[in-house]
Formats: sequence, structure tokens, C-alpha cells
Amino acid sequence: MSTSPKDALATAQAFIRAFENRDSNAVASLLAPTASFVIPLSIEGTPAPWYVFEDPQSILGYIESVAAKFDHVAFLDQVWTEGADGRSVFLQANGDILSTAEKLVYNNVYIFRIDVEDGKIAKVWEYANPVAYANLGIQNSEAENAAQAR
Repeated sequence: MSTSPKDALATAQAFIRAFENRDSNAVASLLAPTASFVIPLSIEGTPAPWYVFEDPQSILGYIESVAAKFDHVAFLDQVWTEGADGRSVFLQANGDILSTAEKLVYNNVYIFRIDVEDGKIAKVWEYANPVAYANLGIQNSEAENAAQAR
């Protein structure tokens, strides 16, 4: 079974909605058994990725850590682009992310590349300015620590 460009876009959009809703169950339903999620831009400024979540369980840990840290996650001004290969979808968006309890406002610019295979999310790359996140001073979650220790 292959994924059509239209299906890839719908799957990618469902994934981003689930991320925004901080809904790990919805995310889980969209992930391929071998899914991975990479945050390539590192605070160290090296070519090595900052975080690598190598399997669906790690990805869910990441989504759950976002839900624990922030009570509002939105990707605004979304511009979606379908890749020429029919399975890659790109999203450019502005993050509007808040932690009311800690009075943190986190705004960043994002580019996501989402690869879809057989109707499931196979791989996600999340590109954003790592300095904007690091400046919040938030401690890594257990899932994030594990993603850096690989």
C-alpha cells in the first residue's frame, strides 16, 4: 500500500493537530511502528541533532513532555507544501506556545518535514531556533534526556 500526496497531507495535518492538542493518544494512532522524530538544530551549534526520538514510545514521551510543560500549543500562519515525492509534507508556522503557571511565552518559527508511509507518520524533522527554547530555562524531561543520550 502506498500513500498518495493527498493522504500524506491529511495525515501530516492530523499529526500537527494532535501535537497542538497535546493529545498523545491521537499522535500514537498516526505513528508507524518504526517512526522517529528528530530535532536537528542543536544549541551547541554542531551538525549533530539536538534530540533524536528513535521510536513511537520516545515520540510519545516527547509529546507528553510538551503537554506537561505548556498548556497552550499552537502553530499559526500555517503554510503547507507537498513534496515532489508524494510522501513528504512540509509545514512552515509560527509557534504560539504558553505556560500559564510559569508565565512563559515561547514564540519560535518552525519548519516541519513529515514523511508518511502507508498512511502513517514515518519520520518527523522539527526545525526551530534552539536558542529561543534554551532561553526559557526549562529543564529537560526524561524523554528529552534519553533523546540526547543516544
